[in-house]
Amino acid sequence: MIGQAVCGETALKQAKAIAAEAPSPTTETVETIETLVAEHALLVFRVAYSILRNHHDAEDAAQECFLKVVKAQKRLAQVRNAKTWLARIAWTTALDRRAGRAVFSGAEHPLGEGALARLPDHAIAADERLARRQMQLILERLVAGLPEDLRRPLELSTVHELNSVEIAEIMNIPENSVRTRLLRARKMLKEKLANLLEVKKYG
Repeated sequence: MIGQAVCGETALKQAKAIAAEAPSPTTETVETIETLVAEHALLVFRVAYSILRNHHDAEDAAQECFLKVVKAQKRLAQVRNAKTWLARIAWTTALDRRAGRAVFSGAEHPLGEGALARLPDHAIAADERLARRQMQLILERLVAGLPEDLRRPLELSTVHELNSVEIAEIMNIPENSVRTRLLRARKMLKEKLANLLEVKKYG
């Protein structure tokens, strides 16, 4: 499963190792950082993966993200929304790492099993498991094929379950732009899916 490398026991070990690097950390600081890693490691990994599209690179980005948290330990008490704050750090860290790398070829996608179950899926009967899985794979490919400016907010909304305010903060764009992009992305998905089903029906 995507993100296992930074979840559970591994995440806690990572938290202790990262916290240990802090200059003269207090017990409270160490516990706070351990809690952040334990609760949000999967989110950080998936946000990084949605940009980098590579497991190893995303793990490195997640590690770097939490190292940045250690360096910012004096500001931890001022953080109002840890989830959004960490997602923003993961987002910018992944973008920085990708800057010097070749453009993604499209072979991988960041969507794990069941991640798109919340997207409109009217063509599938609930009891048709095989048909549902096939449709899910189709949706994943369609999402991967969306323009980047539409795909990213849709992934943050659908996969990472972030709201428009959080997405706007992470992407550093107005909330209205987020809502517009989400509407466009969902409309484009419905159109592509309808066209695909039409081709399958008469093809």
